[in-house]
Amino acid sequence: MNKPELDEVLMKNEHLLWSGHPDYGRRFFQAVGAERKIHLGFLAMAVAVWASFPFVDESALGGGAAVWVFGALTVGLVAGSFFLASQRQYVLSSFVYLVTDKRAIVCRRGRNWRFATRLYVISCPYSNTYPYVIIPDRPFPSLQIGTLLSENVVQPFGVGLPQPGHPALLSQITAPVRFDYVQNASELLDIIFEHTPTD
Repeated sequence: MNKPELDEVLMKNEHLLWSGHPDYGRRFFQAVGAERKIHLGFLAMAVAVWASFPFVDESALGGGAAVWVFGALTVGLVAGSFFLASQRQYVLSSFVYLVTDKRAIVCRRGRNWRFATRLYVISCPYSNTYPYVIIPDRPFPSLQIGTLLSENVVQPFGVGLPQPGHPALLSQITAPVRFDYVQNASELLDIIFEHTPTD
């Protein structure tokens, strides 16, 4: 994120205290959250498919057809895993997290419906009524700062703000203002508490 973009994001009299990005999940082989279970499910399906191979009556399918069918199913499962990993890598690599003295901000560079690249921003002002949560995850926790109604959030075309590591229904109704996989989640929470209004 460059300075002109930062100036557009920040409000008047708002001061940037911290900026960062996900510390894990931005590389292809760094599976996170629910994505790990999906990959394990795909692997279990591939093993089950090939374990049933000796019991298939090849004469009913035609010579060697079973190998092609089982091979095609396996290729489909591998392609599904590849798609999930590349989608997660793409989304997490484009996130920038900002903590100011007034609100927490999640920025993501993505394409709009005309395929032009733009910056998408969601933010949540600090409130003493919101139960901030540090969500334990491996290897780093996530920090939930707020929640917005998803119909009020403009998201990038195609792949929006969620990524495959999130629970499946997380963004169906709401859009979480969440810093995923940050090493210093507890320190960030302390900064937010320092600047949260008490009344």
